[in-house]
Amino acid sequence: MKVWAYIHPQLNILCCALLPEAVPQGIQAIEFDVETPDDVILDNGQIRVKTEAEKLAEEKQRKIENLKRYVATLLEPTDYIILKISEAQALGDMNEVEQLKQKYATQLQQREAIRQWNEQMKQAIRDAKTLEELRSIEIRYG
Repeated sequence: MKVWAYIHPQLNILCCALLPEAVPQGIQAIEFDVETPDDVILDNGQIRVKTEAEKLAEEKQRKIENLKRYVATLLEPTDYIILKISEAQALGDMNEVEQLKQKYATQLQQREAIRQWNEQMKQAIRDAKTLEELRSIEIRYG
């Protein structure tokens, strides 16, 4: 996609136009061929395209945030179990703690499996060497 990037004269911010005629009259714009207008940045007063390393780092951060939210939704239905166990521990009722752990053993094992999967996914995201490799990582449990 072609974009025309320029610095807004009054606001002194980077703007991107999708058509050359959208650039305000008398403003010098630089034409770029990019995947998305987000690839164009203002760096120390210079308009430039993000490097592959910058794009990869941003995408890794975005992917890890998505993973974090997804894992929270997986764990949320059983959070009450953790609260019950924590409450029993806080009250010093170790018999209750053990009973709860036994009662909810399956759910606790599932939570542990989700956490292990989460760590594996985070490592896979961190280890990705290219945007293509990173984008191929699907955040989906089970």
